[in-house]
Amino acid sequence: MTRGSPSSARSWGATPSSAHSCLSSRGGDLHRVASRRLAGFADAPQSIEIWLAGEWKPLAQSESKEITKRQAGGERHFEIACKGYRYKIDLDHMTQTNTRTGRTRTLRYADANPNAPKGSPMGFESFRKAFHDHAPGASLREAALVDSWPLDGERHPVLVDLTVGAMLRSMRLRGQSDVDLTEWSHYWALERDSPSFRAGADVNEKLAAALKRDARVLGRMQMHYETSLHESHATGGLTGDGLVRVCERLVKSPEQTIEQKWAAEVLEKRDRGEAVAEEDAELSYFDFLNVMLGRKRYKVSLWMYDISDGLAGRWSWLLLGKQFDGIWHSGLVVEFPDRTSEFWFGGKLFDSAAGTTPFGEPMEKRCLGYTYKTRDEIRNHMARYLAVEYSRDNYDVLTHNCNHFCDSLAIFLMNEHIPDDVVHQADQVMETTTATLLRPFLNRWLGGFGDSATVASSQVETHEMDAVDPGALVEFCRAEGGRPLVGEILE
Repeated sequence: MTRGSPSSARSWGATPSSAHSCLSSRGGDLHRVASRRLAGFADAPQSIEIWLAGEWKPLAQSESKEITKRQAGGERHFEIACKGYRYKIDLDHMTQTNTRTGRTRTLRYADANPNAPKGSPMGFESFRKAFHDHAPGASLREAALVDSWPLDGERHPVLVDLTVGAMLRSMRLRGQSDVDLTEWSHYWALERDSPSFRAGADVNEKLAAALKRDARVLGRMQMHYETSLHESHATGGLTGDGLVRVCERLVKSPEQTIEQKWAAEVLEKRDRGEAVAEEDAELSYFDFLNVMLGRKRYKVSLWMYDISDGLAGRWSWLLLGKQFDGIWHSGLVVEFPDRTSEFWFGGKLFDSAAGTTPFGEPMEKRCLGYTYKTRDEIRNHMARYLAVEYSRDNYDVLTHNCNHFCDSLAIFLMNEHIPDDVVHQADQVMETTTATLLRPFLNRWLGGFGDSATVASSQVETHEMDAVDPGALVEFCRAEGGRPLVGEILE
């Protein structure tokens, strides 16, 4: 089966995804029809997202509606009230500022077809009803789901079988042939809440390990989340106070469980003064599991190398007419537990062990913050979205260099730019006559590391689709970070 993004395909993949895509299908989007009927989702209006805890997350529907309404009335700067807070909304800069804490966060409009519908987290009853509609007993078998698969139009047996099989494999956290109610509900809740397929997969890996020790822990976690939502009369998600109450109740319980240990770790983190949740955020089911399972964040730094080898600091005023401490090549460094990766651009994109690049020792290391993105997510983003833009053919020391790449990657990791003095240094340097004369040489040197055998093993290759013909079955994603789906090429 081929992987890629065909120009026209049909899909019966099961996910609430309705993300923007170049894919189309005969008889309408059967993929969306099937997923919404299976999980009981209803179409949601266009939403606004906020950068929160390292991910883009939807604002509450009431907030989105209020902002959209005020914008339609011609307002660009205004205040709204929500969850006991007041927020200043600036639509010129797309920011939300908490008037009590002064905390400012970035907003964006969600795509017309978001990666997953972001409805209320109180959706477990809908999931349970859908399960019982498809499973007459206590578990769901593959054959039963295939037979009851909702379709609008012609049936494609092979495509349906592949799609159902892939979906159930993702559901089977216990490794059994059948899927039970808790696995089904968990799958659809993550499809609704998870910011990306990889983020959801990380949660599932941890849960699968926990289920080997205690087969009932998943059901209890769903119970804890739903119970706390009900107690606090929440409609959007679990508050930070609600999370603390869950953990305190678990720690006091005489029953020794896995989640009791998780709860104790959350409270210990809080007692050390570390934030366990944003002060005004509401935790979705995905967020709740992430906190309880100990979601990891990774330090991000900008490593800066002086490609002039000290000459800039000593002679830049004489040669360039301006003083520069160094002529910077930069790499973005992320400290993962197994290996610290340095991501950089030198004609091609690379993922190297930090400090092993051809540039020697960095002259400066600047901490930029933290990211929750995994190495796989970063490499996938680089391969699919940055490798085409950042290539040897379009390398330019002035307009498209290593610092511009680091800036693009930093936006993906943290929604923040790298410092202006780094990303815009080339503009200042290349204004001089000497640097202009050196521009062709610098482009050949700094844009030619893809030819070096010493770094070839760390190249991040562009994801390109194989040549496929109509009728071929392919695996594709409707949006960046989305779940891989099965589809058929139409044209």
